[in-house]
Amino acid sequence: MNLSRIIILARRVAQQLVADKRTLALIIVVPVILLTVAGVLIRVEPSGLTIAVVNQDEGLALGGQSVNLGDRLTENLQNFDLFDTKLMTTDDAKRQIENGDLDAVITLPPDFSAEVAQSRQLNLNVQFEGSNPTVAERLRNAFEQVGDQALAGLATLQAGNESDGNPSTAAIETNLQATYLNGGPEFDTLDYTASALIGVFVFLFVFILTSISFLRERLAGTLERLQATPIQPLEIIIGYMLGFLIFGLLQGVVTLLYTVFVLNIHYHGNLLNVFVIESLLVVVSVNLGIFLSTFARNEFQVLQFIPLVVVTQVFLGGVLWPIEEMPGWLQPIAYMMPLTHANTALRAIMMTGESLGGVWVQIVALVAIGVAVIGLSARTAGRVRM
Repeated sequence: MNLSRIIILARRVAQQLVADKRTLALIIVVPVILLTVAGVLIRVEPSGLTIAVVNQDEGLALGGQSVNLGDRLTENLQNFDLFDTKLMTTDDAKRQIENGDLDAVITLPPDFSAEVAQSRQLNLNVQFEGSNPTVAERLRNAFEQVGDQALAGLATLQAGNESDGNPSTAAIETNLQATYLNGGPEFDTLDYTASALIGVFVFLFVFILTSISFLRERLAGTLERLQATPIQPLEIIIGYMLGFLIFGLLQGVVTLLYTVFVLNIHYHGNLLNVFVIESLLVVVSVNLGIFLSTFARNEFQVLQFIPLVVVTQVFLGGVLWPIEEMPGWLQPIAYMMPLTHANTALRAIMMTGESLGGVWVQIVALVAIGVAVIGLSARTAGRVRM
């Protein structure tokens, strides 16, 4: 073994890497950007949940005292740190939960206290918004805890209850009678994240396929020969886009069908609408791959774009963190990313059963981004960087 030859070879590799500015950026700049974004998001405190209480309880006489269990329960809910509790009328609560402004509504009927004393069960009528199963489960546990706290407040009246012939509160249990505006008790975390993961995988693999394939076409001189013909740059891009689009859509179909029928996720809405959103995302991903491949000289440099282009969108696209909880300076950046709009639309369709008309804002955003990227691709078509 010759140490001198080893050092010479190592020096040659190091000199090549130093001369490659993109590689240096990948090693130094990109990790700093991603760690900065991840650090900011991880330290963001989750925004509080909001529930409404429709308190119609008229109370009852218990142990020689007037007791209103609805008031006790409402007070305990207002003191709970997990969520913000608002008193509302039935109509206001219905309107706000349908608009997505509330995470749950608790309705306490006029005979709530009397029914608890008679049935020896604290039955909470709760309607969950339900589009996020994790939030619904957290609220279920919290409501059961609050119900137990409200019953514990009646324990001091137990002796009076028994002397007056009224039933004791010692054995009363809290039960949730839950309904769901969206989703349901069978929905779990996978059901919530699957729609976003569909978008991520479609975007990632189509981007890799397109960028590497188009790079090979460019380096092989195919684009230069095409430019010697009367064909226009926009025609070149559209032609390549349609060719790549076939495989991108095929990959989208496979991803969607496998997620729904093999992983057996629960969903609402029309799968055809899901595929429409996937198709728009494929168009954006194809043209973004064509555009960015212009700035690469080999397949390795194409892969360097993945951390910056794809991983950043995973962080900022609403896959892991809700956009509303991000710092204000990050939100405009998030809304410029195609995955943000695709994930929002896919979740709305699959979790709440929205039609395409209900996600028209996201569709317009994806179309606008797609048109912009097609224009950029046409301007850089055939550019060779050696």
